[in-house]
Amino acid sequence: MSRFKILTPFNIELDFDIPDFHKRLFAWLLDVIIAILYVVVIFILAALIWGDGKNDVFTRNYAWISLIIMVPISIYPLATEIMFNGQTLGKKIMGIRVINQDGGNATVSQFVIRLLLRVSDLLMLNLFLFFVFILPTDAKEVLQSSQLLFFFLFMIADTLCIIITKKSQRLGDLAAGTILVNLRTKADLEETVFMETENNYVPVFPEVMRLTDRDLNIIKSVYSAVIKKNDYALAERTASKIEGALKIHTKQHPVDFLETLLKDYNYLSTK
Repeated sequence: MSRFKILTPFNIELDFDIPDFHKRLFAWLLDVIIAILYVVVIFILAALIWGDGKNDVFTRNYAWISLIIMVPISIYPLATEIMFNGQTLGKKIMGIRVINQDGGNATVSQFVIRLLLRVSDLLMLNLFLFFVFILPTDAKEVLQSSQLLFFFLFMIADTLCIIITKKSQRLGDLAAGTILVNLRTKADLEETVFMETENNYVPVFPEVMRLTDRDLNIIKSVYSAVIKKNDYALAERTASKIEGALKIHTKQHPVDFLETLLKDYNYLSTK
């Protein structure tokens, strides 16, 4: 397992662990197995709904079955990575996730770019469909050899990129500006002033930029302690001092105020 450092927009270095190749492989295989199980279920349902025991179900209903199979499987990586913050079910089981190159959460657009350059899953699915369902029938033209060759070459290029690049990035990661890391990095993020903000977030206290990194680290430490120990008196004392230092006044609850300051700083520091 190799490690690398990322200098965040807050001038704090974060250490990240790159997952071993076998963890990436197992995560991918788990996602492929999930896709294959879904295909099997669809074929069983198709046989029950359209089968008459005489004609091949797939050949007669190729368009419908292909649509029902390919659409969910094609959007599965994107949907799960957005839903689970950079993880498919396979990645979740293996304890790895996708982040951006600044050490924060990847954006929806980055997930989309990764998906557009992700052909390995489609290769495995097509091979499964071909050898299990299509090959025994007369519908061999569904999968052309040129398509298989393209998938294989792209998959080889992906694998070489993972091996050669310093941060083990495949083609989709290089294009999207993302990295796959072990989940232990989550603890590193929580120990800094990092806090997630939405893309459409609107800062409330721009005065927060007058604070130093040391000030923000103290605020984050206090905020974390308050959340863990429910020490609201500490939050109130800290909030009062910050209001005096920045010459601002708020009616927000002290805990909410500290959280807002951290979000404001995160948002404004990256703009």
